[in-house]
Amino acid sequence: MTWKEQSEAFKSGLNEPPIIIDNGVYSLDESEFKKFVTSGTFVDKSLFIMEFMIFGQRANLVTRPRRFRKSTNLSMLETFLSTDYPPLNYIPDLKTSLFGKLKVAKFEWFAKLNYKQWPVIHISFKDLGSESWELMLGKIKERISDLYGKHQYLIDILPEYNKKDFVAVLDRETTGVALWSNALSCLARYLNECFGKSSVILIDEYDWPMENSRGFYDKSDDFFRTMYSSIAKENRNVDKILFVGTFPLRQSSFLSGLNNVVAYPMHERPNHSGRAIFSDTFGFTEEEIKHLLEKKHQNKKLKELRLYYNGYRTSTGVHIYNPHSVISCLEKNEIDNYWINSGSATTFVEILKKCESGVKDRLHNIIYSHFFCQDQDVIESVGQDESVVSLDVVLVPYLRYNDLTKPEINSLCTLLYYSGYLTMVPGSYIIEVACQWILWIFEVIGMEYTKTNEIYESLFKKDIVTFCNKFPLLYMELMSCFDIAGLKKGKLHETWYHIFVLGTLAMYHGVEYRVESNREAGDGRPDVRIIPINQNKTDSITYEFKRTENEDSDIMKHATKVALDQIFDKCYRMSLPNHVKEIVEVGIAFCDKVAFVSARCLKRKKEIITKNEDWEVVSEWETGKVE
Repeated sequence: MTWKEQSEAFKSGLNEPPIIIDNGVYSLDESEFKKFVTSGTFVDKSLFIMEFMIFGQRANLVTRPRRFRKSTNLSMLETFLSTDYPPLNYIPDLKTSLFGKLKVAKFEWFAKLNYKQWPVIHISFKDLGSESWELMLGKIKERISDLYGKHQYLIDILPEYNKKDFVAVLDRETTGVALWSNALSCLARYLNECFGKSSVILIDEYDWPMENSRGFYDKSDDFFRTMYSSIAKENRNVDKILFVGTFPLRQSSFLSGLNNVVAYPMHERPNHSGRAIFSDTFGFTEEEIKHLLEKKHQNKKLKELRLYYNGYRTSTGVHIYNPHSVISCLEKNEIDNYWINSGSATTFVEILKKCESGVKDRLHNIIYSHFFCQDQDVIESVGQDESVVSLDVVLVPYLRYNDLTKPEINSLCTLLYYSGYLTMVPGSYIIEVACQWILWIFEVIGMEYTKTNEIYESLFKKDIVTFCNKFPLLYMELMSCFDIAGLKKGKLHETWYHIFVLGTLAMYHGVEYRVESNREAGDGRPDVRIIPINQNKTDSITYEFKRTENEDSDIMKHATKVALDQIFDKCYRMSLPNHVKEIVEVGIAFCDKVAFVSARCLKRKKEIITKNEDWEVVSEWETGKVE
């Protein structure tokens, strides 16, 4: 078949409905394709194999955020392409293989050309030791030695002068760095001599060493520059190479001089046929989500998943969901910040703290805008089913970690975009990700958490007297850290107070509690709720905020009563888990730097709650009240 005919055949497969392999298990932490497709829930991405072999360049770089099933796709590529030793003298039947139920199985001509027809070198550089260069190099040697072990049959084939080097790597007998940095290139040469065919090389987490080379960046940079150059630049023993990672560390970074490496970020522009190559092969599309929910008989969850996890965009406008969040949500049957909690944010907090004041001001504006857009009136006014917050920045072509001492807004947003915390315009925050932003920004500002913790903890102790009396003083004191004078009146001004409370409550969101903002409950959407996840925690807190135009205490007191009445009238109490035995309901009125609080504690009167009155008010208090 000609390239044009192959191209047309591939496009026909894209129009087919998604295929979901459901074995009843979600397999959250599994990345090996064979285990995934035989025992887990697998969303078919097998056309990625065709796209890579037909449209991929000689040297390719795919960047996606963590937990986007990058490792699974590489494992699938290896399983499909990798030849056996000794080479098969026939073409195996693809339809009886692991791929038999997947889309790629429909293309017999492609199987004849590629199925089990290539020597494959597949290695991951994730989770190498990062305490020192010596420890990292030791782990690199271990990975390469294990890789050589998979091809140990070569010992009986290689001439003596190559066999010596092969065994030295296999047994980790050599201390020479040069032999290790060229080990992949040498292995490709050995395989070419064995099979008479150049190799396909798959490098998973190619950028992990650079992100984690603190204090020894130059040594790591030199090693991997040599390794990657030896396999990706003018190497006749390599047919195709695929680098997969999070960041575009290329050209002026440690892929220096490799101008033949073609990058495919999520925002890759469409080609002449209108398709952005690899754009939807990592992560779940909304169409795939719909079929997944149908397979799991959970069709009603789409709206909730779209609200909380949808937000990534391709250049062609395709919505992309993070697989880890979606699968975790379906497994646990609960919306939560699964992706955020699946990795450390230490790197980003360190870099954010190095930002100058101008950059921090722009970060504050991001949060203002996000919560402003979360208001339903604003969402309807922009004509979309989601919040849209735009940043006018330019993505820099590469990143170099040890240069990020005082990051300016473009390099910072490039880092955050490739990490998954921003998406391209048009787009939005995923709500899950927005919670992380709030926590970061309040941490960077340096709020006095000790004092803040003490006051908010009083509510968990049902000490509403302390909270009502001390919160207004805390609020007034901390307002010196911020400038809210520039916020326009109305919804955005009111939103600031929401942000202030939600930011300080972000520390409670985790294993024991879930912090919800503007989520549907009862007949409305409470501003903020803290709901216990841990069955041993039996208390819940509901906050409702109001803004007044006047600092008069009677006016502000009335506003807090309206807030508490809203909690009652909208039946926010009725949607709490059964293990909740006590509730604290808090109404807070704000006027510029002044706050007024009214609060009440309630306890459950009945085992089964059917109406508001099944909760009994046991105490009430307000700011300024004298015992």
